Amino acid sequence: MTSNTIVQLRNNFVGVADATFTFQRQLQRRLREIDRKALNAQVLVKRHGKDLAGYGVVAQSFREGAQQLQGAATDLQGAIQPLILAFMQTLRDTHQRDKLNALPDSVRKAAQGLQATLGEYEKKMVSHHDQSRRAGFKMRQALGRFESVVAELEYVVVNGRIEAALKGDGLASLAQVSSDMDNAVVQVRDLLRAYAEHIEKVLP
Repeated sequence: MTSNTIVQLRNNFVGVADATFTFQRQLQRRLREIDRKALNAQVLVKRHGKDLAGYGVVAQSFREGAQQLQGAATDLQGAIQPLILAFMQTLRDTHQRDKLNALPDSVRKAAQGLQATLGEYEKKMVSHHDQSRRAGFKMRQALGRFESVVAELEYVVVNGRIEAALKGDGLASLAQVSSDMDNAVVQVRDLLRAYAEHIEKVLP
């Protein structure tokens, strides 16, 4: 592994860690907002009773979708941790191996078991690389599941916009709630896509 590769590995690790921290912080804020919008929609339906019976189905589906997003976010968190751990282990072993390789030749020749130790680090690096690939596969799966939940929620939002439009101008609050739900889901979708694009660049 060359010095350029090591620098790239370190940059990948730092990049994933920073992007993950930012993504998780923003995602939790967006998910709380979606849950709040879903609750607002249900309150609005209860307030107007039979007049919004059709929209009640949409509101309930949106609330359930919001809960599914929370579950998908939890699954994604579980997939992120092994990936970051694999990056950390590879970086640590690479650093230790390079320290030994940088020893003067006189020291290297005198040190008993040095080659065996170097061989062990090489094996660990291969093992951790395999671990990274497995973690990357699970990460892609988790991202895919998250994207599918977002897509389903977007479908619910479209139905809500249609229901709101059918009610006409008599219920401006309904149109506003539907618009708020739409914006909240779009923000999560865009946040997820940006994170997925970043992660895909560094996955093994």
